Amino acid sequence: MMKNKTKSALVAESGHIRVLTIQQKRFVVGLTWQTIRDQRNPMKEIKRVGKAQGLDLVAVRHSDSIQAGFAPKTRLRLRGSYSLSVALASLLDGCCIAVVPLGENPTGVAQYTLVGKTERGGIHPWSDQIYTGEKLLQTIIDLRDELRGSKSDLDVKVYGDTSIPGVTTAFDIKDVLTRNNLRKDFRLRPLTWGMTRGQLIAAGAATILVLSGLMVYWHFEAEREAEARAALQREIARQEALNKEARYQAALQSFRHPWTENPSVTTFIRHCQDMKDKVPVSISGWMSVVVVCTNTGVAVQSVRRTNSAATTAQYVAAVQKLFDVMPVFNFQDSSQTSFSLTQTLPPEGDDPMLPVSERLIGFISLFQSLNIDLSVNAVQIKDVAQNNAGENLPLQDWQEYQFSAETDVPPLMIFKDSDYTGIRLSEITTAVNTSDGSVRYKITGSLYGKR
Repeated sequence: MMKNKTKSALVAESGHIRVLTIQQKRFVVGLTWQTIRDQRNPMKEIKRVGKAQGLDLVAVRHSDSIQAGFAPKTRLRLRGSYSLSVALASLLDGCCIAVVPLGENPTGVAQYTLVGKTERGGIHPWSDQIYTGEKLLQTIIDLRDELRGSKSDLDVKVYGDTSIPGVTTAFDIKDVLTRNNLRKDFRLRPLTWGMTRGQLIAAGAATILVLSGLMVYWHFEAEREAEARAALQREIARQEALNKEARYQAALQSFRHPWTENPSVTTFIRHCQDMKDKVPVSISGWMSVVVVCTNTGVAVQSVRRTNSAATTAQYVAAVQKLFDVMPVFNFQDSSQTSFSLTQTLPPEGDDPMLPVSERLIGFISLFQSLNIDLSVNAVQIKDVAQNNAGENLPLQDWQEYQFSAETDVPPLMIFKDSDYTGIRLSEITTAVNTSDGSVRYKITGSLYGKR
């Protein structure tokens, strides 16, 4: 665990720049970060900014973009030091925040710095700044919101000493910033190059040697920049490939099998029958004439017989006692009312993918064997073979047919077996004729199969 003490790391300071000594290595805090727009020749823009603002050193972070952290000229010896933000952003996994104590200022106020790593590996602009203890917690909360952006469920870990408010995960900074973990690209680089006084004297005595040295330097600098450009192009190509795969997977996700979240035919009929059995034929003299059962609930319609002495108040009291729900009335026709009950049915999950024509033939034959008229309609599929970028997209591999049937045969007598794969019921309506006591059923649902 990282201790919140000044002795955990030696700290030198000048203005807003801090230098921490950890494991005998120097780490700089207080760099000013900005995104480099010139992706083909980033060092050219970095040098231009450094020259225009009179800056001395720079640290560079490569992620989904190129970022440069600039250090001003200072009395502190920064050359050869490492950038704390680049090191932690490179070594810590995932989108996260590292909280690093800097000890106390001359007035005894505890100071900290934060390193915020974005989901794509970049350094958040709030990093490398100095925060007092009283503002630290709110800054951590705000920075986590900044890093999440629109992904409110993104897990952003906060590393540091768990005694510090806002820290969620303990870690020892010395275990992270080991000699074996540190790389050259964590170091600050000089922005200006020039010869010392002694070199100028030597140049006067050996002009040809100096010119040769400059030519060699320019040669290697050109090779280095060419390699940097090639590496950047490789990274851009890699990102484009990742984005292409992500777009393909997003399109594939839209074709998830819709029937996996719905109950099986047997489960649906059993639950609907159980709910229907709970509804009395007569509720305080009001006749239950229509029962509509769906995946989410049951709706019951009741009527009051002509010349009946049954009252609305009696019906309300009876329904509330039986089901603890409030009926809904048609005040334009006081002889009709209804109430609804909720239900949750367990999903059946996925079914084997058989050819839709094979399933359709068997399903239609089932109703024909009972002399029941069945209406079947195919759901139109709008295939999109390519996106706007000309990339091939996956196509829906299944076909849906919606069906409906009206019959006096109870659903339990139609679906007598237990295995009706690829078929899901969406509604069963039971209507009772109060004149002769006959019952009529309307069954709707969907059939799915391989195209």
